[in-house]
Amino acid sequence: MKRLLTILAFTFTFTLPALPDDPTERRVEIKVTEEGFQPREVRLKKDERVVLVFTRVTDDTCITAIDIPAEHVSKLELPLDKPVSVTITPAKEGTEEFHCSAMRMGDGQLIVSR
Repeated sequence: MKRLLTILAFTFTFTLPALPDDPTERRVEIKVTEEGFQPREVRLKKDERVVLVFTRVTDDTCITAIDIPAEHVSKLELPLDKPVSVTITPAKEGTEEFHCSAMRMGDGQLIVSR
């Protein structure tokens, strides 16, 4: 009996699916295209926990890594056709920029309000 309980505990510990993402988190999909960021502007609320999901869908861009300086995100690599997530919680109202790491191109904006 003890062995059966050990096997069951081990099985459930290592085979249960991962818990879903926090339902209170908002997810925002941002594509990197030949035109730059799509969308270029994202509206957020102050103190709102948000998952930004960046997907680079082209090789015809210099945006292969990004910075979000106000959120202390630097050189976040964006491999082709692979979503990359970063979770932020903007603490101040106003406009925060995000852009390519290499040349600061792309001029995306996070517009944070109350």
